[in-house]
Amino acid sequence: MVAGWRRLLTGVAGFALMLLLVSSWRRTPVVASSSGSERAAGNSVPQYLSPVALQLSSDGRWLYVVCEDGDRVLAVDTRTRRVARQVRVGHTPRGIAISPDGKKLYVSNEWDGTVTEIDAESLRTLRTLQTGAGPVEITTDRAGKVLYVANTLGDDVSLIDLATGSEIKRLDAGHFPEYLALSRDGRRIYVANLLVRGPYNQPPTSELTVIDPDKQRVTARIAIPGVIQLRHIAELPASAGGALLVPFMRPKNLNPLVQVRQGWYLTHGIAVIRPTSQSAEGVQKFQVAEVLLDDIDHYYADGFGSAATPDGRWALVTASGANIVSIVDTAKLSRALRAAPPSQPEALANRLDLARQFVVQRLRTGRNPTAVVVSPDSRFAYIANRMDDTLSVIDLGTMQMAATIDLGGPKAITHLRHGQRLFYSASRSEQGQMACATCHPHGGLSDGLAWSLETPQLGRDVVENKTLLGIDGTSPFKWNGKNPDLETQDGPRSASYIFRSQGFSHAEVKDLAGFILSLRLPPSPNLARNGQLTEAQARGQEIFFRGRTNAGVLIPPQDRCYYCHAPVSHYTSRVLMNVGTATRYDTIYAFDVPQLEGVAMKPPYLHNGEAQDLEEIWTKFNPDDKHGITSDMDKVQLNDLIEFLKTL
Repeated sequence: MVAGWRRLLTGVAGFALMLLLVSSWRRTPVVASSSGSERAAGNSVPQYLSPVALQLSSDGRWLYVVCEDGDRVLAVDTRTRRVARQVRVGHTPRGIAISPDGKKLYVSNEWDGTVTEIDAESLRTLRTLQTGAGPVEITTDRAGKVLYVANTLGDDVSLIDLATGSEIKRLDAGHFPEYLALSRDGRRIYVANLLVRGPYNQPPTSELTVIDPDKQRVTARIAIPGVIQLRHIAELPASAGGALLVPFMRPKNLNPLVQVRQGWYLTHGIAVIRPTSQSAEGVQKFQVAEVLLDDIDHYYADGFGSAATPDGRWALVTASGANIVSIVDTAKLSRALRAAPPSQPEALANRLDLARQFVVQRLRTGRNPTAVVVSPDSRFAYIANRMDDTLSVIDLGTMQMAATIDLGGPKAITHLRHGQRLFYSASRSEQGQMACATCHPHGGLSDGLAWSLETPQLGRDVVENKTLLGIDGTSPFKWNGKNPDLETQDGPRSASYIFRSQGFSHAEVKDLAGFILSLRLPPSPNLARNGQLTEAQARGQEIFFRGRTNAGVLIPPQDRCYYCHAPVSHYTSRVLMNVGTATRYDTIYAFDVPQLEGVAMKPPYLHNGEAQDLEEIWTKFNPDDKHGITSDMDKVQLNDLIEFLKTL
């Protein structure tokens, strides 16, 4: 049933228009637009840079800076600390690698699905290489013959032959692989997966995927329990133990959100992954431990970049939500880890007093620090400050900030840029526990978790977190539809139930809402650039718009796919509908109809995240045909429908 007759009438009023679309609707080419940057037409709009990735030349003379919103790479002279050259690359560049001989740079362009090859000396573009969907971090193998690319939307890693420029194969990673690194000895490539796959209503388990570049195959999948959002990977040298240090976020999403008032709802730390023995086949085995970087009275939200000095004495981890870099004494970290039983990786994961044993310095950075790199001589560390268009320079001898390098971005701050800064800052939550980006990583994505939010009955109404990408025009918000606009969603409600603070001012809420509404979905990797559907997708489109069952029986209008998911309004009717998915733990039965645009990148599904993939929606969770008439479909038809939905 529909909750509210007025909303029902609104849906019915649009039904006639939907009928016209059944016969006339067609796909048009997707035009890419920026997620978070202000790429509106006209030269009056400031073009912010937003540095997100760094790469040093082998001699430390040149620091290459990838600017996500500026679609360019800058070459900074580390002696003069000035930008010397720059080059335009593809749309939304995210990662960078340098060839072993130092002659070429490789930059991933997330929204284009490409890598730009650049001459490192002249900063001239040489060629463009095709990758999988949503490429982010990249590296070459030790010989510089094969390029490895982490494809976020494909859940895989592309292997590209650099001699021919052709893709060799793709290797399955975990879920949303975003960062990777070549080991110091060149024998392994590690892939950090931002999100997790897993059974509903269970603690998350992240995966660090291990690839053998000589055999070009996955050799291990290291489970890191209880955490999500693995980020940059730092490897200590063998003389310092050879451990990997990977920042993470540790959610307590299975607890009712009322616990946020006591703190500890989210914590932030690093996974310490130590090599142990090798199997009879020569495969390296690993031991995992987890430690927090938070303190008892303050959080260091959204760990992001990590790096180690060449001698392994110091490790640096940026907290992008707290504008802090933590400097870790790795010898003291090793001593602290000896207290943890090897068979219990989470034994230290809740110790808020532990960081004081090995964090020797916390330094303020610019806004939203992301990547960090260390010079070959261990004298300096460089940090990219995404929301300032600057680099912070740390003198590792004195453990103090030595300089700030201005990359040349606009100095005027627009309302959208201000909203973007608020989105990534944890300063509005009590003790800096979380930012908007904490639960909406990668520029507004859903964290893929189900949360027990504010509810009249403790522990009831568990709901899956929604993406913020492309939500403009899809109000109301929340699964129960109670928030008519984002100002309501992110104002007093967030302050009271999530941030447990005074929250944002009225002007700040307006800017934040404006930024969130500016977020756009990336082009669907499942749709051809010219908008042409494959045969399977075309058949799925017909099923989506069908009005009769396979037996020729008329399907009631309210049971047709396009009735609830109207193409004219982002594939949502913007009303509450009861499709039989409520559980005994829900106090409501009708839920806000979600948009279908970008549905391929939004698992899990349904209001509580019970459906792990699209197929489960209409098989496991639609036994009575309340969520559309699907019981007459065969396997091929269901697959075709899903293939069509993935193009949206």
